[in-house]
Amino acid sequence: MFKIYTKHTASVGETVFEHFKFAIDVAKDMFISSVLLVVHGCTGGLFVMPEKYNICSMAERMCEAKEDRLSKQKEVEDDK
Repeated sequence: MFKIYTKHTASVGETVFEHFKFAIDVAKDMFISSVLLVVHGCTGGLFVMPEKYNICSMAERMCEAKEDRLSKQKEVEDDK
């Protein structure tokens, strides 16, 4: 099981710890965004979403993270 996991992290150019940190950071931001979206939905115009956690910003950050990971993956493949 651990070998499968380390193979996956190596394929994306990260150590197990780096991958864990990335996953925790994404989960944290998505959780905060979800809570804020519920508050926004319940209060309407009384609560304005912070720019960092609005849907467009979250999607953009996920796309940037994917691009970074793909470039790391390409570097790993080029080193082989």
